[in-house]
Amino acid sequence: MEFEFFRDLNGHHRARFTMGHEVMGQWLTDEVGIAEATALLETIKTLEASETPEFKKTYPECTLLLTREEAELSAHALAFDTDEMEDGLAYYDDELYAGCGLDDLARVLEQWREFCSNR
Repeated sequence: MEFEFFRDLNGHHRARFTMGHEVMGQWLTDEVGIAEATALLETIKTLEASETPEFKKTYPECTLLLTREEAELSAHALAFDTDEMEDGLAYYDDELYAGCGLDDLARVLEQWREFCSNR
């Protein structure tokens, strides 16, 4: 999973992830500030200590599911009804779902929090 953090022309923090993990960049940019990153890192510690089996949080645009081993982020747009599509057409949803190991997510959140802390 490759990613980059940058500031846009207005000075806002942005995240961009490579193909297969694009939704994570949008999620970090829109939903995760310093406080949220810190809270999620604490949740990850709780999961790793086996104090709880899983954690689920719904954001305005997506849902995050954490288990003891992995993290899944899926955009609400995945609820698209594909039954009504014409034959031969396929709905492209690869940029609406991402999964990774829990340790990978913790690393991303730590780096994002550090990046956002540096004004």
